[in-house]
Formats: sequence, C-alpha cells, structure tokens
Amino acid sequence: MSTRDIHVVIVGMSVAGTAVARTVAALSLQGYPNLRVTMVDKNEFYYHVLGAPRAVVEKGFGKKLLWPIHNYLENYEVDKANPKHKFIQASLKAVNSDKTIELSDGQMLAFDYLVLSTGSTNKTPSHFTGTTYEAIEKQMDDVYENVKEAKEILIVGGGAVGVEVAGEIAHAYKDKKITLVHSAERLLPLNFKAGLSNGAVDKLQRLGVRVVLNEKIELPQGVEFNCKIRPLELKGSSGATYKSDLQILTTGATVNAQYIETLERQLGDTLRTERGTIKVRSTLQLDSDKMPTVFVPGDVNSLPAGTKFAMKVGEQAETVGKNIVTMIKANYDQVQREVPQLSDYKGGDMAMILVPIGKELGVFQGFNIAFGKSFVGNFMSSKLKAKDYFVSKFSPNFPAPAPAK
Repeated sequence: MSTRDIHVVIVGMSVAGTAVARTVAALSLQGYPNLRVTMVDKNEFYYHVLGAPRAVVEKGFGKKLLWPIHNYLENYEVDKANPKHKFIQASLKAVNSDKTIELSDGQMLAFDYLVLSTGSTNKTPSHFTGTTYEAIEKQMDDVYENVKEAKEILIVGGGAVGVEVAGEIAHAYKDKKITLVHSAERLLPLNFKAGLSNGAVDKLQRLGVRVVLNEKIELPQGVEFNCKIRPLELKGSSGATYKSDLQILTTGATVNAQYIETLERQLGDTLRTERGTIKVRSTLQLDSDKMPTVFVPGDVNSLPAGTKFAMKVGEQAETVGKNIVTMIKANYDQVQREVPQLSDYKGGDMAMILVPIGKELGVFQGFNIAFGKSFVGNFMSSKLKAKDYFVSKFSPNFPAPAPAK
C-alpha cells in the first residue's frame, strides 16, 4: 500500500482515454487510496462515433450515442462521499515542460502522469461542434432532417464511414439519388483485400448507389461542408461534374495536436511529424527523454493509419494503462531514477473489419479472408454491427444514461 499523492491527467475521453482511465483508477482500490485521476474533455459526453451512420437516417438514434463521463469513475472511489477522481469540461491549450497543462478555462493542472488521447476531428456527421447535450442533439436532428429532405446526395470518401453512410441512406430512402465518389482505385482502406471493396461496390449498387472510383473531388475554398441543404455542382479530377443538394464529406480528418507547440518550444525539440501527429516510442511514450511520463495513444500519435481503428486504439490504451501502472508501482513519480521496464505496443495494421451496408447487407474480413459479395458479410453485419452499431455492447461501461431532454 502507498499513501502518496499521485495525479494522473487524461485529456480526451474517447476510446483510448476512457480505457486508460479505468485501468489506472482501479489502483485506487488496490492500495493507492490517494491516487487521483482527472479526466478532461471539451464535450460533456462520450460520443460513440461508430453509430454516426445510423443517426443520419433514424431520428433520435443520435441520443443513444451520447454517454455521460462526469461520473465515469464513480465505481473506483475509495470514499464515494469524498471523491478524488473528477471530470473537467475544457479543451487543452498547452502542455508545459514543468509537468503542468493549461486548459481553455484558465486552469493549470500539475500532473505526475499525462495521457494525451485528443484524437482527430472529422467532418459532420462523424464530428459535431456542439459540446453540450442540447447543442449536439440539435445538430444531429438537423442532419437527419436535411438528409430526409435532400433529393440528390453526394458522399465524398469511400472509407468505412462513407460506405456505411451511403448504405444507411440508400436502405432508408429508395427514392434518393446517391453518389459515392472515392479517390482511390477501390473502396475501404487499402490494407484490406480487394474482394472486400468489390463486395461493397456490388452491394451499394444493389441499393441504387452510384459508385465512382479513381475520382478526386475538387473542394472549393471557404465552403463549409456540414450536411446542410445547399445545391452545389462540384468538379472531379476527370473533368466530370457532380450535382447535389446535400454533400457529405467522410475524408480529411485533422489531428488535434496544436497544444504541443508550447512544449516543443520549451524543450527545443520537434515532437510532431510532417502530418502533424505526435511522435511516440514503441511504449507509446512521447518521443522525448525529458518527458517520460507523457503517453500518447490513438489517432493523434504517429503510428500508421492501420492502427487507428477503434479496436486497435483499444489495444494501445491497454499498453498505456499497463505502463502507467508499472511506473506507479515502481514509485517512478516519487523517485525518478531509471524508467522501469515498460511494455511495447506490438499491434500491427487492422486485419479484421465489419462494414454494414444498410441493415441487411454488409462486408466482412476476418481470418485473412474477405467476405465481400457472399452472404457471410451480410450475416455478420446484420447480426453483429448493423443492429445498433455496438451501442448495447459498450454503453453499459458508463454508469448512467444520458440525461433526458
């Protein structure tokens, strides 16, 4: 047992942040009663982004994707009447070399261990600007109504989200003209087999979706793509034009790492890659000898794109949680001698994927086999993911339902 004060700060409460928080907070009940975990996120909720495609066609489904985090660690309190773990709704402004962080509300937090799981920002409907329940629910309802009203819909980007959004809309609305344009030679990430893409194209076409490959859409400067009704004609790299009254972008994620600039300046080091991601070591520590207690899991780190799927991010969170626990048990935050032996993250590119195309069709790759055009993809999708996009599987991890509105 150790009664020393230990402060772990986790910024970004999505897949990685929530998993690390549980792992570390569990030490509170295992002989570390003065361990504090502070969770920081700009939103007052966890957004289960996997379910975004269904929310664009099913009114009210979006509310099922918002889970509270203010009391996320209540089951890890030694004394629930005097909780040590807490949640702060704010954005991260800066990380400092003196082991403090600055938040958007002006607070300065000192940390012993810091987890930067700030992820990336996508376009609507995978991302919304609202940070409160009321604001994001209004935005979700607006997207639903706009999709319902639109007659011609252009979806730009044929990754998993683009395919799922196209499938959901085509399944729900038989009368809409839907075009999916993708810049690569086949749909879905290229680390998966070609048969997966072939199956996705076939099943989208069955639903009436026009699929265009090897075509890069020229996006005009200064135009915000936020799923609003707006007649627009866009040009492709082939010279072809695409008319629509609603455009949905499922490409171009931007990593949330601008806060690291202050630390780069203080340390005199370059901590980001050319892509803007934060450099990490195999242990998922920040790539700096001067800040060994800073860890960076998830989309914001410099690992390859194939490791950024939710399942792989969960594996990264396991490594980070395990390594922080190892350092705490070695008293590293108290006696900073040599860093103890830590675990390396050994996960490679994602080898399994499940992509629903509406409620009845889908494609699946597992066991190094692509089930594209076969019924197996349909069966796996409808039984496992298309039912509710894993809401019923993961929402019980959160202590209470989102407040009713």
